[in-house]
Amino acid sequence: MRKWLIISLGIISGLLVLVFTTTNLGAHISNFAEVYADEKLHKDAIDFANKDKKVLDYFGKISLKDNLSLLNGDVNYNEDHSEVALSFKFEGTKENGVMDVKAHRKADVWEYDHITLRQKDAVQLDLK
Repeated sequence: MRKWLIISLGIISGLLVLVFTTTNLGAHISNFAEVYADEKLHKDAIDFANKDKKVLDYFGKISLKDNLSLLNGDVNYNEDHSEVALSFKFEGTKENGVMDVKAHRKADVWEYDHITLRQKDAVQLDLK
């Protein structure tokens, strides 16, 4: 019985190593970990959007839908992690939607190149 356990654990370990080395799964996991660690990236984008009259008129005051919103979204960093493209769901007091953010890091501060809020009914607001 113990022999089969050791063999099974070896096979599972080998498959995990194979998956992490042949796919981008490891990179995706580290990207999401970085987004969660750098809360300022998405919080500042939300704050910026909440200052826009068009956003307030259509979506109301917006906030991150829940803690899993970032995980359910998409994040892509460039090689040196100085640029990012991030998408996540948000909750508004009037309507919910998805925010797309493109930003670059200058020193330790994110500067937003483009912020788009969109809704399933094809409503799209470009802020920057």
